Amino acid sequence: MKYTFLCAVLLTSCGFSDPRTPNLSEDSKLQILLKAQQTANWSPWCVDFPSKENCNDGDAVAHSIGYLAAVSFKPSIDALSRSVKDGQLHRSPTHQTQRNTASRDQFLGFMAGQLSGETRWLDVKRYIKDNGVICKDDTDGRCHITPVVWALISHVHRFLGYDRDATMLFNELVYPKTLLAQSVGVPTGYQLNLVVNAAWIAYKTGNETRSTYLAAKNAYLRQPMNPWFCIVVKGPDEECAQLALLSWPDEPKHKTQWSIERDTAEHAVAESVGWEFLFLAGLFGVNLNALQYTGTVYTKD
Repeated sequence: MKYTFLCAVLLTSCGFSDPRTPNLSEDSKLQILLKAQQTANWSPWCVDFPSKENCNDGDAVAHSIGYLAAVSFKPSIDALSRSVKDGQLHRSPTHQTQRNTASRDQFLGFMAGQLSGETRWLDVKRYIKDNGVICKDDTDGRCHITPVVWALISHVHRFLGYDRDATMLFNELVYPKTLLAQSVGVPTGYQLNLVVNAAWIAYKTGNETRSTYLAAKNAYLRQPMNPWFCIVVKGPDEECAQLALLSWPDEPKHKTQWSIERDTAEHAVAESVGWEFLFLAGLFGVNLNALQYTGTVYTKD
């Protein structure tokens, strides 16, 4: 029975060939590099980590810390480590609110950040095992762990070289169809973005299935002008590069939005923080650590 169960798990994570064949022109690479440097000139900081303007760090790990760490941006990797305090994940190194200190959104960003190498993973994993939640001070269940999150925990745990337990294996078995259903059922905007984020983590940890890929594809079909969704489905190819360049903002007056998580109809890019496009640049191969950063540095009041 044990081996039958394990075989079933393996069948859900294997046997799906990667359909991506990304091909990027040298001209597009250069255009993205130039856009990335321009954006690095104005994207805001909170002390020493990427943030929204005025040190609005309530979603920092879910955005500019976690995902920029995933593409090896050193300030974000360091900030990700400092966002773990006594084993519990917090929204940023400087987040001071005593309620809702974390959430599933933040935890997905934390897991994405492990793609460049382990950053306090075992501390947070032990905290979750001991407490059964991501944080103990949420007011609306946002720190409860869903089957999709358990499966992603399993993926990251194995990616980092650790053995999975029965809970992880079971949720790996059941979550792909859940994610697929969510891709057509949740509203556009941040909830649909979380589906794509989960599908990307499955892909990057070597655990993509047909269902997780189709979940990302469904999201892309619903929001075909989102360059992040394009990259997750097609890879960092010429089509996605042109879409990113078409969307790429000049410096806005207000820098408050990680725009790729919003419904494209909202035109959140008009208040882009810039960092989400630097994340995309990292996916297109730009070395973010080699750019010069001169954006405003804010401090906590």
